[in-house]
Amino acid sequence: MKTIVRALTATALLAAFAAHAEGLSIGGSIGESHWKGDDVGGVATDRKDTSYKLYGGYGFTPNLGVELGYANFGKFSSGAGSVKADGLYLDGVGTLPLGAGFSALGRVGVFNGKLDSSLAGSDRGTNVKVGAGLQYDFDKNTALRAEWERYRFDALDTKANTDLYSIGVNYRF
Repeated sequence: MKTIVRALTATALLAAFAAHAEGLSIGGSIGESHWKGDDVGGVATDRKDTSYKLYGGYGFTPNLGVELGYANFGKFSSGAGSVKADGLYLDGVGTLPLGAGFSALGRVGVFNGKLDSSLAGSDRGTNVKVGAGLQYDFDKNTALRAEWERYRFDALDTKANTDLYSIGVNYRF
């Protein structure tokens, strides 16, 4: 009898979880990155470049999900050399409905970033990332996002931060 009760309880929990599951999503954003690290080669460095990110996600509930993605921050240059920055991330994403199709977004996760320097070679390290934004749902599948994210690099003996300000599209299946 206990086995039947456990099986029914597990089935009910799985059904409740599936009823709230939002499923898979994909998305991409484009924007501007802002390097907040040491100058390259000790020479004043251009600290902005065009940036983009691509990701896939899964919504466990209408308000909680995960996203796995790739972000490319561009190239930061000085007269002494340059640094290219990119990496992979995994975030927990929370969504708070605000009404009229708008939602607030919050994210926290881990970031495995790579710095490729013309002076010091290439190095990779893992650190934290955070972000916040606003989302507007056009319909149940398509949303527009405006976000700020801070990626922390732990590579090439630096702890540089790069902020990404972006606008993008999220598509839920």
